[in-house]
Amino acid sequence: MKLLLILAADHANITSDGKLNVMGIFREINAFNFPARHSSMHLVIKLGAEPGEPMESRTMTVKLLDADGKELLNVSGPANLPRSEKGRLAEFNAILELKDTVFPHPGPYQFVVLVDNNYKGELTIYTNKVEPPGQGAPSH
Repeated sequence: MKLLLILAADHANITSDGKLNVMGIFREINAFNFPARHSSMHLVIKLGAEPGEPMESRTMTVKLLDADGKELLNVSGPANLPRSEKGRLAEFNAILELKDTVFPHPGPYQFVVLVDNNYKGELTIYTNKVEPPGQGAPSH
């Protein structure tokens, strides 16, 4: 399997006919204080079969790592590719809804995708400390 897509969004769903809907894609999280808690985000992952790959059940794992490689989150579940149709390679869509994710400090974080413990790719999210409105330097 190969990673075709990974992104973070405010909301995502999959329709009954398999369409992937995504709203509010982001790569940065701004917070007034740290540790920062992000109330809800959707991590969207699309995996695709390689030519000749057997259609067997796999295990997909998503880890959230900080800049020092410390693991903050580890979620695993089955990744079952559907049968290929009309000569097309099979694809698998996954949406992880993450509630109250805590980012201990400003800086980069990585969502890492593994299939059967084999690295497939990652998404880097940047957390930034920002000043509350009215707290910045006076403008002239």
